[in-house]
Amino acid sequence: MVPTKGPGVVDLHAHTVYSDGLLTPGQVVREARNRGLVAVGITDHDTMDGIGRALTAARRDGIEVVPGVELSCNVSGIDLHMLGYYLDHQDSEVHGFFLRLRASREDRARQMVERLGAMGHGVSFDRVRDIAGKGAIGRPHVAQAMVEAGVVAGTDQAFRQYIGYDGPAYVPKARLSPDEAVSFIRGHGGVAVVAHPGTYRRDEAVYAAIAAGADGVEVWHPDHGEREAAHYAEMAQKNGLLMTGGSDCHGGRKANHIYLGEVQVPYRYLAALKRRHRRRKG
Repeated sequence: MVPTKGPGVVDLHAHTVYSDGLLTPGQVVREARNRGLVAVGITDHDTMDGIGRALTAARRDGIEVVPGVELSCNVSGIDLHMLGYYLDHQDSEVHGFFLRLRASREDRARQMVERLGAMGHGVSFDRVRDIAGKGAIGRPHVAQAMVEAGVVAGTDQAFRQYIGYDGPAYVPKARLSPDEAVSFIRGHGGVAVVAHPGTYRRDEAVYAAIAAGADGVEVWHPDHGEREAAHYAEMAQKNGLLMTGGSDCHGGRKANHIYLGEVQVPYRYLAALKRRHRRRKG
C-alpha cells in the first residue's frame, strides 16, 4: 500500500523533455508544486541535462528538486532500470559518461529508422532528431515520427507492430551491467535505487542489482499493486535497503495522463536517501 498521503510528500521519479517526457523541467517543477508536493525527483533516461533548469525553477517555485537519472541495465536478458540520485550534474566525468550514452541512443534510433526503411516505411531520422529536440533520443520519438509519416495510426501501434521488444524494427539498447551502473553511481557520490522492480517479473534480476551494491528499491510505483509494494518493502527491510517511490511521470505521454504526484511518499524516505548521500560524500 502506498504510504498515507499528507503534508510533506514527495514524488521521486519524473521525466522531462530532456529524455522522453512531454514537460520541460520548469513545468514538472510547477506541476509538482501545484499538486501539493514538497519535492520532486528529476530522473531522465541517460542524461542530467535538465537538472540545472529544474533547480532554477525550484528556487522560483519554492519546492525541492532531487537530481537524478535513470540508467538501463541488462541482467541475463532482462531489461532492468537503475535510478541514480544526487550525482553532480556539473561534473565533467559524469557529463562525459552521459554523452557516450546519448551517442549510443542516437545510433540505435538510426538503426530502427533504417529497418523501417527496408520494410518500405519512409521515416526520416532527421525528423526523429527534431522531435527529440534537446532530449536524449528514444523509441517514443521514433514512434511519433512514424505517426507523422503515416506508417501507423498511433504510437501504441508503432510499439505493438514495429519497435516493441518483439517488433521487426526493434534494436536492442546498449545496456550496462548492474555492477557497471552501481559502480558509476556510487563512485560519483550518488545513491543507486532499483527502479520499478515489479515490472521485471523475475526477482533474480532485482537480487543481482542488490548484490551489485544497490542502495535501495523503488517500492511504490504505478505498476505496483498493494501486493507488489508489500513484497518489495519486505525485501528492502530484510536487506537493509532504502525505500523510495514515484509516479514515473512522462508528462502525458502515457495514455495522455500526467501521473505526477499520484504516487506520494512521505518526506522521511527522501530524508533517508539524503543521509545516505551525505555519508557517501564523506
